[in-house]
Amino acid sequence: MTGATNTRTEDFTAVLNLPASPESVSALFTSVAGVSRWWGPTEGDGAVGGTLVTSFGDHGANAMRVLAAAPTRVVWESIALDGTTPTGHTQEWLGTTMEFDIVAADTGTELRFRHAGLTPQLECWDACVAAWTYFMASIETFAKTGTGTPFGA
Repeated sequence: MTGATNTRTEDFTAVLNLPASPESVSALFTSVAGVSRWWGPTEGDGAVGGTLVTSFGDHGANAMRVLAAAPTRVVWESIALDGTTPTGHTQEWLGTTMEFDIVAADTGTELRFRHAGLTPQLECWDACVAAWTYFMASIETFAKTGTGTPFGA
């Protein structure tokens, strides 16, 4: 993984250079099957206005409202969803957004990730940085081998 930012004042960001087409990278964030390949078992609808719910077993689930689902930019907003057991960090994540910018590059695709609102001031910062670092590596592994390392795999 290249360029993970762990400064003490800014949102968590990461930049990945992936040996995959922009279309295949975009599909990792706009479909239930795609999200399940790198993050964890997911249900819902990856279209704009839809909700994606990713299960982390006994740890609960993350629910995301899809704000944008274009080929070059996907944005999710963390929400609380009735009928699900939220993860321990859900309260801190509420209203934060996960932004995936997908840019064609010479060798495939550059993925620019930003979790806007996930800053060092949050109690979950260290655990969330470790988790996002792990899941960014899962995306990288999926792009290289066709198999990611999602939760529960």
